[in-house]
Amino acid sequence: MAGQGGGIIGTAADFIKSTGCNAETKFTSNGTWAPDGAGSKLLDVLIVAGGGGGGATKGAPKNTAGGGGGAGGVLMIHCVPNVHPAPKGVTIGAGGAGHAGASANGGNGVNGSNTVWGCYTAAAGGGGGGVNHPASPGYQAGSDGGSGGGGVGALACGSGDSNQSDASGFPGSAKGNAGGTGNTSPGDCRTGGGGGGAGAAGQTGVLTNAGGAGFTASTFFSTSVGDSNVVGGGGGGGQYACSTQPTMPATRPAGGTGGGGDGAVSSGGWPDAPEARALLAKGSNGCANSGGGGGGGAKISYIASTPYDRGADNSGADGRGGGNGGSGVVLVRELNRLKAPGVWNINEVYEKVKEDNWSNNF
Repeated sequence: MAGQGGGIIGTAADFIKSTGCNAETKFTSNGTWAPDGAGSKLLDVLIVAGGGGGGATKGAPKNTAGGGGGAGGVLMIHCVPNVHPAPKGVTIGAGGAGHAGASANGGNGVNGSNTVWGCYTAAAGGGGGGVNHPASPGYQAGSDGGSGGGGVGALACGSGDSNQSDASGFPGSAKGNAGGTGNTSPGDCRTGGGGGGAGAAGQTGVLTNAGGAGFTASTFFSTSVGDSNVVGGGGGGGQYACSTQPTMPATRPAGGTGGGGDGAVSSGGWPDAPEARALLAKGSNGCANSGGGGGGGAKISYIASTPYDRGADNSGADGRGGGNGGSGVVLVRELNRLKAPGVWNINEVYEKVKEDNWSNNF
């Protein structure tokens, strides 16, 4: 309708108006998030759980390699209404331990821990599969988690699935994938599956099964987070290449972008370089505060009677453990817009549309 001064008055609407600069708060340890000022601001929230540890392997007679740990689950929640601003508790999930293979046993890596912001929870990453010797069947699938762990490198051993669910009311907010399956080809190679990542499943079916790629956070945040602003990378699967990997240096199966640890690698065809074998046959750790999975471990070929035939991470006389998963992180962005209901002059609406500061929806 027409106003007294000839201006046109719009209908009632919820105007999303600018309120100044965005404020971002990052948590790498437990704490409490407090809103920055008053008002019903909108929030973008990134929640990353701790990554799973890599699997460990027993040496002979079960020469093989462990699966990579799955990345911690990721929740990317956009435009969370903060109508009644109140502090929210923050719990940062720890990364799961890579299986060290105490005594003669190997086994699965330990799942990570959940990360919580308020009432929203990112699920812990699944541990990579290992060899539980002398139990039967011994060869184990990767564990389920926010992203699943890779299976041990034997008999196409299964992978863990993703159990990360969407935040209530925010479809599409969950980021998690399954791990890769272990395999026994080509030839006498045995390769653990790559751990699942927030952006892609763990790799399977090749000599160097990489961890799944993570989620790129820099699209939504200016604060540095994770590994080069990517979070939730899966751990690389371990590789026991035996005679098909003839010389050093060998190439580690890569951890996924976003902090995934590299997988171990070993080969019976290497020249006598026990110190190199001992180093490469331990999966590397996921990056701290990235939710990255730990790399899978691998059997070491013939290092008896050397200084490298035992160690705290040894899984028997000639096997080595998986890497630890990386811890989680929370990042909260208070958007420079808030909900302001009212009746607005059409000229105000026009100006706000030009400024990209008008919306009828959250």
